[in-house]
Amino acid sequence: MVSLILMCASFAANACNTTLSSGANLHTAVATYAGQTICLNAGTYNLGTTTLDIPAGTTIEGLAASRDSVVINSSAVRAMAPGNSVMLKNFLLNGPGPAGEFGILSYQRSGLILWGLRIQNFLISIGVNGSSNVDIWDTFMRYNGNVSNGIADPNVWINDANDVVILYGEVIGRANGPGGDGEIASYNSTGVVIDGTHTVDVGASAMYMVNCDYCRISNTVTHRPGEWGIDVVSGSDHFQANNNSVSWAKFGGAVFDEAGSIGGTFTGNSFNNNRQMGVGACNGINVIGNVAGVTQSGNTSTPSGVICKFN
Repeated sequence: MVSLILMCASFAANACNTTLSSGANLHTAVATYAGQTICLNAGTYNLGTTTLDIPAGTTIEGLAASRDSVVINSSAVRAMAPGNSVMLKNFLLNGPGPAGEFGILSYQRSGLILWGLRIQNFLISIGVNGSSNVDIWDTFMRYNGNVSNGIADPNVWINDANDVVILYGEVIGRANGPGGDGEIASYNSTGVVIDGTHTVDVGASAMYMVNCDYCRISNTVTHRPGEWGIDVVSGSDHFQANNNSVSWAKFGGAVFDEAGSIGGTFTGNSFNNNRQMGVGACNGINVIGNVAGVTQSGNTSTPSGVICKFN
């Protein structure tokens, strides 16, 4: 909690350059107040079918006591496309369902802060592609994916990115696993950190990392994932998992590809009542490759089976 307090002090929003009331046109506002702070009173704001392109340095902040009291509706394929050094804070972003491919898409940007949001009813809630220094704090995501397309649509999709932090908040899937929707997925990236986040009823693996170097998952709570709780494969070097709890996974609590990676460390994790479908060699850490090549200490497993060879 101390870390969040320090961040609040460091990234306190600027004074409002304009304050809008329910029904105001956000497209006009971002064009008029580019690079400034746009504040939103409680109410509903409609973006229509056009992406809200947010200029660099702009802040959009809801002023209500609850993130759910400021509602921004979108029917666009991409609801919001932020520029560099944009902050989005304290509102609910509501989409049209699978027709809305992204709630927020950061494409080749840097310095983005998403803080205290609720994002729902998009195929993918947040996309981070080719971007750096992206912070996603205390953000709740739900109702994502397309339940009929047979694809594990993620709530968060990170690709070719570096220094992405997901801190606190919650990711809720549709309980449609294995192979279902809602996961946090990271590909070909460096320095991805997931810390203190809750994942519930994710249809696929709750947290999935492919070829992600110097990445870390810490202090998370995962309940009822449709596959693995922590799924780290294919060249994910120097990975760390610390103080996480995984329970009632359909597969084992975690899987790590030691054969294709350099260095993997699991410390102080708790694995409880996983392998609900019998997939995995043990309840805890399933290692592809050499079990002795994984550094582990202080992990617990109920039933027994902290670490084992898989495949």
